[in-house]
Amino acid sequence: ITWKTDVEKSKNACSNGPAALIAARLYRFYDKAGASGGQSKEEYLIQAKKIYAWLRETLFDEQTGAVADNIAANGKINRNWIFTYNQGTFLGAAHELYKITGDERYLADAVLAARHVVERMSNNRGVLSDATSGDGGLFHGIFFRYFVKLINEKSLDYPTRKQFHDYLTHLATVMTENGINHSTMLYGGSWWKAPADNANVGLTPHVTGCMLMEAMCVLEPLK
Repeated sequence: ITWKTDVEKSKNACSNGPAALIAARLYRFYDKAGASGGQSKEEYLIQAKKIYAWLRETLFDEQTGAVADNIAANGKINRNWIFTYNQGTFLGAAHELYKITGDERYLADAVLAARHVVERMSNNRGVLSDATSGDGGLFHGIFFRYFVKLINEKSLDYPTRKQFHDYLTHLATVMTENGINHSTMLYGGSWWKAPADNANVGLTPHVTGCMLMEAMCVLEPLK
């Protein structure tokens, strides 16, 4: 699935990850509802698997868990751009397919993509890069949305679940204690520096902060 019409034949993780997610969720929706949705519900699952398989084969590094941003019309893969939101939708699609099929390979892919963020995209203080403006201000939030669903997956082995659980909790703690202005309750995208009382705060980083808090609200306790 190409990214957008003014970039010729650039096929991106940001268009294929969400497409696989949508197809998988449509299958689950119509399967639960007992309706066809205008076509056989199996077609949605076929498409989800097909799109995911292309994404995995083309942009996923099965050694590191990195999801490359895109493949250009000339066949060159941009492996220099690794973003949290692409990691998030990839692992989200893998997790959806695992829940449908029970195939452990999907769960293993989701864990590897998540671990890439936790272990390779975080600094030595255990947090992600600051993201204070523009589209990039929302990238981490998209990752959190799908990451927390994976953490709550009961099939995860305990050490992995604890690693991910502790990581998300650490991020939320750092943001709450250091990144949020407790007078205005605004978050500007910097983990360790709260915005001033009179500062303008971008919508995208603030929404990321909200999505992290949302993730903490649905995070299930370790047992």
